[in-house]
Amino acid sequence: MSQETPIGNLGGGNMNQEDSRLVDSILNDLNTTGEQQQPQQQQQQQQQQQQRPQMPMQGGHAQQVSPEQHRSMLEQRQQEMMHHQMMQQQMMNQQKQGSDISTSFIEKLQSEWKSILIIIVLSVVMNTGVVDDLFKMGEATYFLQENGSLNMQAVIIKAIVIGSVFFLSKSLIPI
Repeated sequence: MSQETPIGNLGGGNMNQEDSRLVDSILNDLNTTGEQQQPQQQQQQQQQQQQRPQMPMQGGHAQQVSPEQHRSMLEQRQQEMMHHQMMQQQMMNQQKQGSDISTSFIEKLQSEWKSILIIIVLSVVMNTGVVDDLFKMGEATYFLQENGSLNMQAVIIKAIVIGSVFFLSKSLIPI
């Protein structure tokens, strides 16, 4: 007598509750994600079906799958779904980060506008002719070039003054 299973025994009766719950959760996941991204998921399923080897046929009927093979196939499917969900989450996070960068720049600009304004005002004041004339007073030519303009030493001193006044205004005046 050959080892064949009667057709009546092939129903869902020989699946245990754990396998049944796993299949139900997979189907629920497919239904919920399928509504959102049905075309993309169909393409992926077609690719997966093309990559999977087909079950060998015996006498025109598919070969019976053992419970261990069934569990391993379910675990593999569940891992594929988890991988797919992780990829979707990563894509969503990347899109969110792209919009956060522009938002955070604007927020930083709004919170730091007073400091930026102080630096602009100090720079304009320090580059006026009045301040330049202070370096040209007297007979000292330490800060002058041959053509009468300020040299790099004068520019460095002006920058140090700007930095010092900005630091004092930031630390002493609540901005």
